[in-house]
Amino acid sequence: MTRRRFQPGRFLLLLLTFATLAAAAARLPAAGEPPPGRVRLRVLYGRYLTFAPLAIASAEGFFDAQGLDVELVHTTGSVDTTPLLIRGEIDVSAGMLRISDFNAIARGATLRLVADKGHYEDGPCVSAAFLIRPAFLKTKNLESPENLRGARVAVTPLGFSEYVLETLVNSKGLALSDLNLVHLQTPLMTTALVDGSLDFLHVPEPYLTPTLRSGSAVVWKPVREIVPGGQLAAVIYGPNLLVKNRETGRRFMVAYLQGVRQYNLGKTPRNVEIISRETRLEPGLVRDACWESIRPDGKINVESVLDYQRWAVRRQLLDAVLPPERFWDPFFVDEAGRLLGAKSSATTPGTR
Repeated sequence: MTRRRFQPGRFLLLLLTFATLAAAAARLPAAGEPPPGRVRLRVLYGRYLTFAPLAIASAEGFFDAQGLDVELVHTTGSVDTTPLLIRGEIDVSAGMLRISDFNAIARGATLRLVADKGHYEDGPCVSAAFLIRPAFLKTKNLESPENLRGARVAVTPLGFSEYVLETLVNSKGLALSDLNLVHLQTPLMTTALVDGSLDFLHVPEPYLTPTLRSGSAVVWKPVREIVPGGQLAAVIYGPNLLVKNRETGRRFMVAYLQGVRQYNLGKTPRNVEIISRETRLEPGLVRDACWESIRPDGKINVESVLDYQRWAVRRQLLDAVLPPERFWDPFFVDEAGRLLGAKSSATTPGTR
């Protein structure tokens, strides 16, 4: 039997090889973790037109370019997402203004509105309105408050649409109690209008366009005429981005505003493709619908938010109106705007 001589050089080479492989393995991220230097974020997301900037930012790689692995967590409007944001189980919420958020802030929760996600402004198309039965409109002079008494109206209770409705009837010297309020889900509301069970109702896109096309209703009052500049929705940060990692919050905002600016280019083939895929709406409806206005600089209408809170206080849904510094943090849009430059796009994408 021939004995192999010990070769120090060969042994050293093997030792170095094993050491190199071990070091490389140590640098690899564990299964399910983002690569080094990247951050994973969970963002609440709904398949609605006003979520289009998030869909665009994801599809076009704007989040990826900021080193963010963003998980869009699909939810419906009926889910109370405020506790998830407070506990840090999600990082970003985006949706309609909700009284529960203001109540949580009043009790000390670390939540802030950080960007516009939809508001009402003048433009050539209507994104939300009170629609009315043609027969009801024909037989009633609606400029007379008395002709509205007892009208059968559908509205989502204790939310933004009820706030708009009460603002409307108050302007005519009436109270909500003068109407016959019916609480129905939005798809059922339009059916009830067709069969005559309702006289008028609040309808947003994408339900508004098909309802008008059916001939079962006509526009009575666009929401933008009732609450001009009204702040409908916002992006909201919780403690993960407000306190623990504001730099990540800034990076997210840069990507989000890039999505907003592409959204504001209007109904380009690429935008329609992304939005149709994410909302699961037919491309034709996406093109024909009136897209909600979103400011390219991300700023919100603070006075509108204050008015919404004043309504909530009157309805005993909120104890007191929170001052702007308690609910609005402009740092992120200011920083993102500085990094992206002053360039902006039109805020009425439905016109293009």
